[in-house]
Amino acid sequence: MKSCTLSRILALCLAIYTALCSTNEEAVTVQSEYETNAFLPCPALSYSKHYISLTWYKVSPNKEGIIRNSTKESKPQLYKNYENRTDVSLTEEGSLVLQKVNFSQAGTYKCYLAGKVGHRNNESFVILNVTESVTETTPTMDVTSKFVHHSTELNFSMVGLVLPVDVSPLSVLIGFLSLSLSKALLCFACVGGLCQEPCTQQAQWKQTDVD
Repeated sequence: MKSCTLSRILALCLAIYTALCSTNEEAVTVQSEYETNAFLPCPALSYSKHYISLTWYKVSPNKEGIIRNSTKESKPQLYKNYENRTDVSLTEEGSLVLQKVNFSQAGTYKCYLAGKVGHRNNESFVILNVTESVTETTPTMDVTSKFVHHSTELNFSMVGLVLPVDVSPLSVLIGFLSLSLSKALLCFACVGGLCQEPCTQQAQWKQTDVD
């Protein structure tokens, strides 16, 4: 009796271990950006051809039925929580399509195949990760060209104010000599004018005395 009970316990542990191992091997991870379409494959279909229905579930964080496709029905049937929704569908290969996914749809999904009489049931798991989409913004060519043009004009005006004039030593010498000569001529003119005025007055006085 004890040996029979022990055998049953061992068989049960072996069955649980086999189920867990097969689940880990079948788990598939799908990465999808926010507001994009996610395609979840059903790996169980690759080794299970004899089934009467295919059902997709979301098992985490909350377990719920999504959609079921039976070989006896013409089109897939949505579960209650997904009724009248157009963002959930199945492909011909049995993949689950989620349109414009959001962060709440991330989690673990299960694809369950109900086998025909005489065939076993199969299932596979898919982990959906939803990531935030990143967009890069670059300035337009018009804005950039205007900015560069404005900066160039500003720099040229500043350069025109601060750049020194390139003058040769000979030009400097000629300039100084011209300035000195001009000053000398001006002095002579002033002195000549001052001297001429007293002489003119003396000549007028002498003419007056003669008269």
